[in-house]
Amino acid sequence: MSNPSRRAILAGFAALPIATAAAATERKERKSKKRKPARPRVQHVDVAVVGAGAIGAWTAWHLVRAGLSVRLFDAYGAGNGRAASNLPSMMLDPVQGGDALYAALIDDSRTAWERLSDSASLPILTPCEAVTALAAGDAVAEPRGADRTTGERLRSRFTQIAWHPEEAVLHATKGAMIAGRRGVLETILDAQIECEDIVMPAPLRDKKQGLYLLPDGGTAQNLVYATGAWLTELFPQILTPARLSAVRQQVFHFGAGQGDTQFRPPAMPAFVDRAYGFNLLPDVEGVGVRVWKSAPDASVDPDSFDRRADIDAGARALADARQWIAARLPRLADAPVVASAAAHDCRTSTGDLLLDRLPGQDRVWVVGGAAGRAFALAPAIGARVAAHVQDAARPIEPRWALARLTGGGTP
Repeated sequence: MSNPSRRAILAGFAALPIATAAAATERKERKSKKRKPARPRVQHVDVAVVGAGAIGAWTAWHLVRAGLSVRLFDAYGAGNGRAASNLPSMMLDPVQGGDALYAALIDDSRTAWERLSDSASLPILTPCEAVTALAAGDAVAEPRGADRTTGERLRSRFTQIAWHPEEAVLHATKGAMIAGRRGVLETILDAQIECEDIVMPAPLRDKKQGLYLLPDGGTAQNLVYATGAWLTELFPQILTPARLSAVRQQVFHFGAGQGDTQFRPPAMPAFVDRAYGFNLLPDVEGVGVRVWKSAPDASVDPDSFDRRADIDAGARALADARQWIAARLPRLADAPVVASAAAHDCRTSTGDLLLDRLPGQDRVWVVGGAAGRAFALAPAIGARVAAHVQDAARPIEPRWALARLTGGGTP
C-alpha cells in the first residue's frame, strides 16, 4: 500500500477542527459568569446564619433569594481548614443507602449544584456513575434512579473493579462529585453576601426589642446555627457528645500511573462497598483515587485535632485500605499514596440530620449531623431550613427532630 500524499494528510488535518467543533456542540456548554459583588452589609437583618459550611452557605443562599436580609458568620472563615466541608471533593450518591428520606433530596440538590457549576469559573460538579455493592442480608430498597444488578453484569462495564459474580449491586448513572471548599465559596459568592469571621455565641435576646443581639451591636429577628460538630460547644447542656459529635476518618488518595485515565470519570464510578465497609471516589483534578472506611475510628474535638493522618491509627487504616484495594481494585495494589489526611464528619447518635428549633427559642434553629450526607444534599437541606424560618407552622421532619436525640425532652 502506498503512503498517503501530502495533500491527503493536509486535508485530514483541515477536517479535524470541524469534527472537534461538531463534537463540542453535542456537549452542554458551561458559560461561567462573573459573580456580582456582595450587597452592602447591614447591621440589622432578618436572619443571622452562624456557620459558613455547605449547609450554612446554602441556607443563606435560599434566604437571600426569598428576599430576606442575611448576615453570615463563621469563627474560622468560610470553607476553612477545620471544617468538614474542606475536602477536595464530596460524593453525591443517588442511592443514599436505600433511605427514601435522603434520596428524595437528590434531584433538587443536583440541580442546584449543576446550576452553580455551570456559572462558576471552574466546575463544581463532576458527573460520574455510582455503584453500591450490598452486604449479604442488606435489605436496601431500590431507590429511584438506580437499578439492581449483579457483579457479573457490571464486570465488562467497570473492568477496574474485581466483582464477585453473584453480589448484589445498585447502579446509578446520575451520581456526581462536588468540589468541597470551592463549592462553599462559590455558593456564598452567588448569594452576594460575605462571610464575617466573627465568633457568634449562644443566643442573646433583647426581650424589649424582641430581637437577637449580634456581637458587633447589630440585631437579627432569627438565628440559624449551622455549625455542625460545634453545636456541642454552643449548646453543651442539650447536645452532649453522646448525642452529636465530630468523628474522625483517615482519608487516602492513591495515584495511578502516568497517562492512566481508567480511574477518572466517566470510566471510574464512585464506589460504596457496603460489603467490606469502604468508599471510593474517582480521581478528579489529579488528586488521586480517594479511599476511606465507612466507620470512623475516633471521636475528636473539631477545634484542636490534628488534620494529618494519625501516625498509629493512620498506619492501621492505610494497611486496611491497601488490603481492600488489592482485593477490589487490583490494578492499584501497588499505587503510591499521593495525599493523606484526617478528616471529620458530624454525626448524631441516630445517624440522621438534626434540624429543629432550639428549645424555648421559637426563632432559633440548629442544624447539623447526617454523617457525611450533608454536604452533597446541602442545597435541599438549606431550602428546608429557609422554609422553616419563613413559616413557623411548617412541621418538623420527625427523624430530624431534637427530641429523637434527647429522648423526648431536654436536660
